[in-house]
Amino acid sequence: MLRRQFGVSGRFASVVALTLVVLLLPTPEGLPLAGKRALAALVFAGGVFAVQPVSLPFASLMVSVALVVLGVADSSQAFEVLSRPIIILILGSLFIAEALRKHGVTRRLALFSVVSSGGDLGKILLGMMAIAALLSMWMENTATAAVLIPVALTIANQIPDRERAREVTVLLVLGIAYSASLGGMVTVTGSASNAVASGFLLEIQPWGFLDWIKYGLPPFVLIFPLTWWVLRRFVPVSTERLDISLARDELENLGSARSAEWEVIAVLNVTALLWVIGTYLEPYLGFPATALSPAVVAMISVAYMSLRGLIVWEDVKGVSWGMFFIIGSGLALGDALVRSGATAWLTELVSPVIRGVPFLFALMFLVFMSALLTNVMNNTTVTAVFVPILISITRGDPSFSSVQLVLPLTLATTFGYALPSASGRMA
Repeated sequence: MLRRQFGVSGRFASVVALTLVVLLLPTPEGLPLAGKRALAALVFAGGVFAVQPVSLPFASLMVSVALVVLGVADSSQAFEVLSRPIIILILGSLFIAEALRKHGVTRRLALFSVVSSGGDLGKILLGMMAIAALLSMWMENTATAAVLIPVALTIANQIPDRERAREVTVLLVLGIAYSASLGGMVTVTGSASNAVASGFLLEIQPWGFLDWIKYGLPPFVLIFPLTWWVLRRFVPVSTERLDISLARDELENLGSARSAEWEVIAVLNVTALLWVIGTYLEPYLGFPATALSPAVVAMISVAYMSLRGLIVWEDVKGVSWGMFFIIGSGLALGDALVRSGATAWLTELVSPVIRGVPFLFALMFLVFMSALLTNVMNNTTVTAVFVPILISITRGDPSFSSVQLVLPLTLATTFGYALPSASGRMA
């Protein structure tokens, strides 16, 4: 225990030391003093997320405190981001996801997919991946993986040969983890980085739930089947048919779907529909502006489920509350970089790379850089730092649009595949 405590303290001390080094270095030409302090906060955030002396939610709170201590935000600026509509939207989506889990909808879907495959491994993989992707559009990606991986392990453990069971386990678990990431591309609620990027875009232009889907769905449709094919092609397995009797027995024991299950599914469907078209219905229904905004719709759905007894407060105590601290720290850090002038200074450094090459090469650079960084940095931090820079570039160059640059960079944070520490679902 003592050795572990020294290890934690040592990692945190190294982050503080690196932050102090940035503060003590001479201020670069053109960078305000406040901007240098904001860059020190950025280094602190990157360090504390990378070495993780504490879990990510606590690390996120440290980032918010560091912004205040370094003088680049006051307490209101550091914490008011937790009350923004995008946070309320994510909160509502997690409550709905908890209702799906409580009433067994997610497990029933997984078991039904396995039984429907007839034991064919390729179909089992495709079904599990499809369910993981579908759920991760509305649930936290890590929670989706945590719900489905035990089902995959149960299926793989039916194989008597331990080596063959290990092969199938690797295939199914990787498929679930990857598709949970891919599904997160499609919606604003799919990942924390999506929420952060949407928050910044909403500040400069009209931006809604449907706007994100228009850009997030096409790459998913392309990459999802390609991912399934790559896994089948390059992950070796010597078993092509599995014993699904245990899954069939469990599904039969569940019986027919209860009315509560159907009601929760209906709530999710209606909520998702209103997230997409709600703002367009407001003038036709005579509602005030934002009455059917995604955040308000999410809270209406939660209120309905609580009144119907579909969820109670004890059910949502297990919600990943730390996710809100992660999103909040990312938004606060991004705001501080803009406010202090650090973003403008970084824009001058980065813009020649973006503007000085053909647009296609600029996109390739952004996607590669984002995918690379998200393997060693929290994807929310990557988005919070670079999205304001890209928005600043587009303001000074009308040949670019904010969406053209922000969406590729944000969607690329999905691909934290290289390291198990890149995200919670990979871990």
